[in-house]
Amino acid sequence: MRYQITICLLLLSCSLWAQDFSLVRGYVYDENNIPLPGVEIRVTNTSLGTITNEDGQYELRLEHGLNRITFSFIGYETIQRDIVVEKDMVQNIWLKPDENTFQTVEITRKKKDISNWVIKQVIEHRDSIQNLYHSHKCQVYIKSVEVEEYQGKEKKDDDDIPGEADFDRFEKDENPQPSDSGKVPNMNLYECQLIRHYQKPSDIKEQRLAVKKYGDQSSLFYKSTTEGEFDLYQNLIHVRSLGQNALVSPFSTGAFLAYKFKLRMIYHDETGKKIYVIGVVPRKLGNALFKGEVEIESGSWTLRSVDLEVPKTALVLYDEFRFHQDFAEIDGRHMMSGQSFNWKFKNGKSNTEGYCKVQYKQHVLDTVYSPKFFNAELRVTEKEAYEKDTSFWMNIRPEPLSVSEQRFVRYRDSLHHLYTSKEFLDSIDSLYNRVTFLKLAWNGQGYINRQRKENIEFSPLISVLDPVAIGGWRVRYDFSYYRKFVNRKSIYIAPFFNYGFKNKDVKGSLYVEYLFNPLKRSEVSLSVGRYFDFVNPYAPILNIIRRDNFFEKNYISADLRTELVNGLYIGTFVNFEQRNSLNDFQFAALGDTLFEDNNPIDFDEHNALRTSVYLSYTPHQLYLKEPYEKIILGSRYPTFTLSVQKAWNNILNSKIKFSYGEFAISQKFNVGIFGTSQYRFNMGQFFDTTSLRVMDYRYQRAGDPVFFTPPMYTYQLLDSTFPTFRLFFEGHYVHQFNGFLMNRIPLLKKTNIKASAGAGFLYAPERNYQYTELFVGLNRILKIGKERLRLGTYYTVAQSNHFGFRSMFKVSFEFYNRTKNTWTF
Repeated sequence: MRYQITICLLLLSCSLWAQDFSLVRGYVYDENNIPLPGVEIRVTNTSLGTITNEDGQYELRLEHGLNRITFSFIGYETIQRDIVVEKDMVQNIWLKPDENTFQTVEITRKKKDISNWVIKQVIEHRDSIQNLYHSHKCQVYIKSVEVEEYQGKEKKDDDDIPGEADFDRFEKDENPQPSDSGKVPNMNLYECQLIRHYQKPSDIKEQRLAVKKYGDQSSLFYKSTTEGEFDLYQNLIHVRSLGQNALVSPFSTGAFLAYKFKLRMIYHDETGKKIYVIGVVPRKLGNALFKGEVEIESGSWTLRSVDLEVPKTALVLYDEFRFHQDFAEIDGRHMMSGQSFNWKFKNGKSNTEGYCKVQYKQHVLDTVYSPKFFNAELRVTEKEAYEKDTSFWMNIRPEPLSVSEQRFVRYRDSLHHLYTSKEFLDSIDSLYNRVTFLKLAWNGQGYINRQRKENIEFSPLISVLDPVAIGGWRVRYDFSYYRKFVNRKSIYIAPFFNYGFKNKDVKGSLYVEYLFNPLKRSEVSLSVGRYFDFVNPYAPILNIIRRDNFFEKNYISADLRTELVNGLYIGTFVNFEQRNSLNDFQFAALGDTLFEDNNPIDFDEHNALRTSVYLSYTPHQLYLKEPYEKIILGSRYPTFTLSVQKAWNNILNSKIKFSYGEFAISQKFNVGIFGTSQYRFNMGQFFDTTSLRVMDYRYQRAGDPVFFTPPMYTYQLLDSTFPTFRLFFEGHYVHQFNGFLMNRIPLLKKTNIKASAGAGFLYAPERNYQYTELFVGLNRILKIGKERLRLGTYYTVAQSNHFGFRSMFKVSFEFYNRTKNTWTF
């Protein structure tokens, strides 16, 4: 019996081995010999199939023998071909128009265009469609890719060269492979597998199971479903990583005021259901409207597919952006089965094109979750997520990587293997640590040990001499030590030495910072030294370097900051100073030429012991949790901040005594298609002023003559800087229209100029001082490589019961923070 089984297995293996395969390739044309892209090709009774590419070409690997192949395309008759495969062969196909489909379209065109009626049906059925299920769980695969091409001389790939102090990018390698002989594209790639949990009306949580990153991730779109959903059943769609404005859905309540619809085609799918293909075009100029095409299923009035373009004026980082969505019936309910994104942007001499594919599978509907499952934690990444090997990714990918992607991954894996080898790390550390004249004189000398993840930086000799320091020429030197541990804890030490030739005085400091809980950003710091300090660190630009704005101090201070619970932060500060006047200090003559009456401030030398505590709370602060990091996303609620400072008399011979409190509320929020707003209201006062020195005052800052300063914390036309001791009130408000106004003017729309406006007020009853300002501005986003600079000009008017009315033009410069998806102000 054992021999019979062996013989059968041998015969079976021979039979399987004897099966031969060959390639069948060709083109699919219409009657006019025009290639047809997107033709669906299926092999009957098998899972084999493909679609024609943009040139109308297809390719199938088929088993030898008779194969029945079906060719189908919207608007054309479906045909079958019986093909006998014995070797590689070419089989071209010609499709004929489906007369029934075109008659249907022709009849429809002769009648009234029913597109508005179809859209109305979708709008009326939105609630019932959205309530088909209460909760939804599924597995999601995301692949996001960018390819950067340079015009002219090829750029050196700096990302393949280890950074001098970059410890995080050298992760454990899985299975490096050698690079092939083809050209390696300049590419950024991200892959992720996660489980997405969703519960009505808007609860969401992700569990990231596997993550793979290659290259620069900063401009890759949709690395997480928490970045925003294009849910067209909602009135407004806000995706923060694209821009500041919300976008109006073609199926919103006011869709007919915003869009024009046009019936493109009617066809029947393979099950006989009628599908309407409708074009979507903005009715008016604006920056919050889509353009493209949607497919709607008759009867259920659900979306079958979506292909829409986001207007350029609504984008910050990208120049073009388009998304496509596919929907399917799952357990009798319609939901998204997959989506893709395409984008383009230009950086100087390089053009970047990106695409992202998202697949949803293993759907589970109406799962019952515990009451505490959904909370402010929107995403959690498992510790093993970054350790998945090559075989894991090959098994979970819905489709293999393209040839160029495979080449890129093999190349980066081989480099990663090289960069993480002890031999390479030792050699690169040796090269970096080598002492050279250029490093000593210009760049600064460093010492790095990647095995221990530590780095020491020494300042270059060119920074040793400071000719414009306080008191004339001074010599200075500093270095720093930094170490990051495996658990992301870190320590930073920075000594500083300073000597002045004119006064022959020695100064210096030592700063130590220890991050002991990365998840809560808990850190403690200690600082000790002897140096200069500002009387008013927030003085206007013209006054901040006056001699009366400096004093000398010997000091020691300690600071502790941590998060108590999500959104609630506490900070404590203890500071002891010996404050000395600079009356006997010799200054350089340069200060006399810049200012009149430029004398140092005169005060009695004294000790000062101060403590402070501040609390900051943001209700329902949303965040993402990485293995050793917490990423804050913000909240729809305001942030409340309370700070209290107290000076202690007769302790350590301290000669000051006061107490001060301040309360602030601030928030930034989206106002739909109208733009974004932010505000900040603040109040404060001294409760005890028994012994208060000039450097302890609470100052109100005067405006600068040319520059438009951050309007959330400063005033633009305040006539002078003055202190407030009793209760004061201040408020600031700014609204960025983000193109809502300017894009409605045809000529200005092309310039991409945007408008903003705001206001501020200050009320100090002790001085009977009232101040109010209003400003309007125009700004435009400029590209500097991958950075975005917003250049603005503002016209500000102000009124005060002290100086009356005044006005002035000002300019501003703001940089875009891609990590937080926000501007400076």
